[in-house]
Amino acid sequence: MVAAFEADLVPVGTAAFFGMAAGLGAGSGAVFALVARLAPAERVGSVTGVVGAAGGLGGFFPPLVMGVVDSVAHDYTWGFVLLAVTATAAGSLAATAVRRRARAATDV
Repeated sequence: MVAAFEADLVPVGTAAFFGMAAGLGAGSGAVFALVARLAPAERVGSVTGVVGAAGGLGGFFPPLVMGVVDSVAHDYTWGFVLLAVTATAAGSLAATAVRRRARAATDV
């Protein structure tokens, strides 16, 4: 959300982008850790491939959305807001349903 408000690049914007990079790295690591935990051992490789492909799409679509938003509104603010809303929804899903499934898988 900090990026949506077009903060100055130094120091606020830099800190925001470093924070986003750290969050993306931690999220990626957590997803692949969940794959190892939830997928059957004989399918971990194929599931990892599908998850990697989904991550590739996740890196492909946001720039397209940002381009469309900029061409319509002539501003990136709503694109950053959409990305923040999507990240919040994904985080909520992970904190509820995925966490519940991971706990159930380890209890068995």
